[in-house]
Amino acid sequence: MLNNLLKPILESLPENNWLERLWMVSKVDFWKRYYNNKLGIVWAFLNPLLHFLIYYFFFTVVYQNKVEGFAFYLFSGMLFWQFFSEGTSQGISIYHTKIHLIQSIQIHKFDLNLASCLTAFYAFIFNFCVFLLIQMLFGPDFSWYILYLPLLMLNVFLIVLGVGSLLSALYLYVKDITHFWSIIIRAGFFTHPILFPKELILEHAPIAIYISPLVGILINLREVVVYAKPPDLGIMAFDLIYGIILAAIGYFVSQKVSYKVLEKL
Repeated sequence: MLNNLLKPILESLPENNWLERLWMVSKVDFWKRYYNNKLGIVWAFLNPLLHFLIYYFFFTVVYQNKVEGFAFYLFSGMLFWQFFSEGTSQGISIYHTKIHLIQSIQIHKFDLNLASCLTAFYAFIFNFCVFLLIQMLFGPDFSWYILYLPLLMLNVFLIVLGVGSLLSALYLYVKDITHFWSIIIRAGFFTHPILFPKELILEHAPIAIYISPLVGILINLREVVVYAKPPDLGIMAFDLIYGIILAAIGYFVSQKVSYKVLEKL
């Protein structure tokens, strides 16, 4: 489907252009996930569907949580956190895993970070579309506030791109960063409003909104998707600026260390 949508655009561009190269690298990595599976790309839809059914059954039948629409509340947050976790973790060693490209063709190192982020983003889009379809059929009604969702997705994309780029640069000097980052990801899962309501953050640690932009994004996500309420535009603007700055820093750092990649690897 993505091929059909982008084909006219790519065909109109010169050969060996930046956009086509970026698209090919990210597309190949995405398809490799399902290459050896009999159901192939179908798993991109089945995986989030089956996971949601498990959460829905547990939190509506077995354990009735007091948070309204908790199954939808939990799963929407988990999808955003999964994208952040997967995108940044894959980005750490991207120079190592794509060393063959670095050695064989002239490619900007930041393009590899961007392609890695896009690969995780494709899976995130598939997962969240399945989630929205389930909510449309069985969950809370949508409102026009759902139009803020693409902006929230873009915000997370910028954060993943920035953090992933910084981590990949750090990996050149500290290989152990992969282990440290996995611990940080695990700790972040339990310190962000994924399993618990936003009130716990707002009452006991309101400063967390300004330390981690994902806190505000998760809060606004549930407001516009699960509860059909307007987002906090102040927090949204702050998080978006945060994401842009992170992505810009990641870009400049990747440019700074690009000439040392082959030397350090």
